[in-house]
Amino acid sequence: MKNSYLKSTIFFLFLISTCISTFGQITFEKGYFIDNSGQQTDCLIKNIDWKNNPTSFHYKISEQGEVNIIDITEVEEFSIINGAKYIRKTVEINRSSDKTSELDEKRKVEFNQEQLFLKELVTGPANLYYYEDGNLIRFFYSLNDNKPSQLVYKKYRKEDFEISENNEYRQQLLNALDCSAINTAFIKRLRYKIDSLKNLFFAYNGCINPNYLILSKSKSKLKLNTFLKIGLANSSLITKKNGSTTAEVKNILNPSIGLELESILSHNKGKWAFIVEPTFQISKEKEESYQNLFARSVLIEVNYKSFEIPIGIRHYFFLNKKSKLFLDVMAVLDIPINSYIEYSNNSRRSFGTNFGFFLVVGYNFNEKLSLGMRYFSPREVLGNVNSVDLTSKYSGIGLTLGYKIF
Repeated sequence: MKNSYLKSTIFFLFLISTCISTFGQITFEKGYFIDNSGQQTDCLIKNIDWKNNPTSFHYKISEQGEVNIIDITEVEEFSIINGAKYIRKTVEINRSSDKTSELDEKRKVEFNQEQLFLKELVTGPANLYYYEDGNLIRFFYSLNDNKPSQLVYKKYRKEDFEISENNEYRQQLLNALDCSAINTAFIKRLRYKIDSLKNLFFAYNGCINPNYLILSKSKSKLKLNTFLKIGLANSSLITKKNGSTTAEVKNILNPSIGLELESILSHNKGKWAFIVEPTFQISKEKEESYQNLFARSVLIEVNYKSFEIPIGIRHYFFLNKKSKLFLDVMAVLDIPINSYIEYSNNSRRSFGTNFGFFLVVGYNFNEKLSLGMRYFSPREVLGNVNSVDLTSKYSGIGLTLGYKIF
């Protein structure tokens, strides 16, 4: 019975995860592309969340249309609505490695001319672009829609093997962005990172156009959600001493109530979120258990009340405008409240603060209702135990139902 239950649980989690990875990530979203003749074509573009800047993409004209592939030689620009935008540019790029083991001894930067799709990060009087290819990350900028130039940054190794940096990009920007908001102190704090450079370009564009900064800030606002959650879990507890079972209680029902606080990240189309789910759970179960150590049956009582604090990350897989699947991975701190396991011979063991992991697969409808199936990994729950030979294993699976209240 126990093995069957465990196998069913593992199979279910595997099946859901497979379905998510198979169907959830392959989505065609509204967008457009502009070809070499300047003609814009509205279409559906396959969004694969490019880590590396693409050289081609898949598209179709309608939901039932044929899927086509088009590459960089045929397209000047393409974009997914409310998502990434890429423009084709012929630029001078330096491809020297930033990996410590591959650094050269030249401070000077050498360029190659290449045709690339650059990702737009900031648009306005000053534009910021991004390019990534494996471990290579480069930023480009342009003023007044002129040809983009690379912001020069290079790590190199000195003769004494000390690692140094060519931070020419700082001087480039100090010379190019002539504005009272951009001073030497601002530039010195600058890092060759997305957020640092975006803040600089926002500041400059806001200096040129006072209304620009307000618009930019409103776009990057975090989305916060609060769900009221109720749940019911089926768990089991096994205790052992010197390797022999002293108690085994199955089918412990754990009702729970709590809040889920979700912070959806503004980038990557809202597919990632941080979650915190403070929860109160309670269970009380009596069951006769056979003790291998003493070759007898005893009556076991489990009284378990605790305050759980799961913290983790969530990834959404969009199915359509109203439906999405999600996968959570969470670490959980469990704080028992007057909880114990008691044997019929009046022997009692208290539960102590413990730590474990949750894996959750679920479904969200219309940003309002959520249903999740949660597996919690086996964890040690007994506290204040002097004997290292006494161990416990508490694990289970459960369902949660959530309703968005804020």
